[in-house]
Amino acid sequence: MLDLRLLFVAVVWGVNFSVIKHALTDFHPLGFTVIRFLLAALFLFAVMAATGETLAVERKDRWPLVRLGFVGITVYNILFMVGLKYTSASHSALLISLSPLAAVLQQAVRGKERLTGPILLGIGLATSGVIMIIRSRHGAFGFSPGQIWGDLLTLSATVAWAWYTLASRPLLANYPPITVTAYTVAAGGILLIPAGIPDLIRQDWSALPVFSWLSLAFAAFIAAGVAYSLWYEGVKRLGVNRTIVYHYLMPFAAVLFAAFFLREKITLLQVMGGILVLAGVAVVQRKKSS
Repeated sequence: MLDLRLLFVAVVWGVNFSVIKHALTDFHPLGFTVIRFLLAALFLFAVMAATGETLAVERKDRWPLVRLGFVGITVYNILFMVGLKYTSASHSALLISLSPLAAVLQQAVRGKERLTGPILLGIGLATSGVIMIIRSRHGAFGFSPGQIWGDLLTLSATVAWAWYTLASRPLLANYPPITVTAYTVAAGGILLIPAGIPDLIRQDWSALPVFSWLSLAFAAFIAAGVAYSLWYEGVKRLGVNRTIVYHYLMPFAAVLFAAFFLREKITLLQVMGGILVLAGVAVVQRKKSS
């Protein structure tokens, strides 16, 4: 059975691509990213304070939280944005969507998970669906020497996101998902500041329109604060493989959003791809989490 909270996360992150794309017509990229995650961290700490959740973490867990934020927020966002600069949108979308495959392979290499038939079948179906959806939007994939560095950087970002999800499990055994999310987002946002300083200085803050501020608010409070917390709640309740496979639903959610709100046409290839993605997620969900 599909998890409604993780479906919500997939939809929010799918929509967030369009939201951020709009916001970046007015914001400088790294400056936007720094502000986004710092606001998300403040929001999460405020929620924790309002609900009486303790802010204390044990000394031994402080470095793991910082390391998690550094890899999953700082490194991931730098690799993704720089990679996108040197590769095509279709390559970037495809490679980022492959984080479930990267997670399963990391689990297998570390001996944490066997590559069973249901997992391989589900991931194969979902990967095929993602390729169909992205091809329907961006056209055929083409590889050229000029894109190789962008592809490698984006693939590295995918591995970083998979690690970010996997490495959270020991911390989630001791802390609520919102606590892990708040500290990792705060650490990652703070560590992004040096890379974002040039953009923050160049930004003309007085010229930003209202809708761009609203886009920043959505990206910070909903797509980062709420969605990241629900993502880690999924990891804690369902395990890594049954949670991260929902990452495959993002391109499908983006297509549906574009169809219903941006008036883009849905093609047969997109429908077929969406069916394969949903089938793949359902197959993995039937696999009992380790």
